[in-house]
Amino acid sequence: MTKFYLLAAGMLAMSLNNALAIEPNDFLVGPIEYQQDVNGVPVTIIAKTYFKIQTLDNKLYLKAQVIGDLGDLQRKIGPIVDSFKLPWENCRSYSPNNPVVDLPRKELPFHDGSAVFSIGGKVTMWECLENPIPNSKIEWQLRDVGFGIKTKVPVVVTWPGSPIKTILATQPFDADLPVTLVRNDESTVSLVVGRPDIELKGSLAFITKGVLSIAGIDINQKAADALRKAIDPEKLKLSIPEQFQQFNPKIDSARFIDHEGKLAIEMNLSALIPAAKVTDMVKELIDKKV
Repeated sequence: MTKFYLLAAGMLAMSLNNALAIEPNDFLVGPIEYQQDVNGVPVTIIAKTYFKIQTLDNKLYLKAQVIGDLGDLQRKIGPIVDSFKLPWENCRSYSPNNPVVDLPRKELPFHDGSAVFSIGGKVTMWECLENPIPNSKIEWQLRDVGFGIKTKVPVVVTWPGSPIKTILATQPFDADLPVTLVRNDESTVSLVVGRPDIELKGSLAFITKGVLSIAGIDINQKAADALRKAIDPEKLKLSIPEQFQQFNPKIDSARFIDHEGKLAIEMNLSALIPAAKVTDMVKELIDKKV
């Protein structure tokens, strides 16, 4: 019986489009590319699926390991962060509350089992005051001086004085936001955002430990929303061939990994293939060869 299952498994694996044997009983499908739109930035995910045939208690199991390459997301994390539209005007209001954010470092590395949204930069707090002294200049304007005579005369033109701007304080910071994958049940996986780790190097009170919120903009939340758009486990599952999907595969695990030096998702699935179904598929393959 076991030999029959192994023979059927081999023929079943041959039916997977573009399948390529890597090791005995291991097959590769892909790479398959799909694109996600993240705040107007196109991000390409490259998925490969590795199949393995296993028998247990005279039952045939088809195992699939999906690797989703997130290297393009890592390369484009800078433009994605730039789409957050962080405060940049140093005189948005006449007040001492005009933060300007500069983020020269924007990264998405893999660290300790997590994808880490990592940024570094500074917040500069500006005070902006209305200038009591107006600007002025003399313009020569054509005027009627009487008796039908027109000539150019000097006229003083004024307009509000340039705002008075002063830097009150500068707050350098580094912030890491860990993100993990969690298997909710046998069919769904979700992204879980951890507690941010923020290192403050100044004393501005509006940046609090644990929450990086600047001028009403929660960078943590914006980063989490962007990553959820880019990393969609459901899209990754759709890259698996239909021959495997019809068996209603179950998700065994999901996690972030370092794959060939790049951030990636690893998702493991398995499906029990009924003996009757295997027999039908083998018969169908034999009929096609006759």
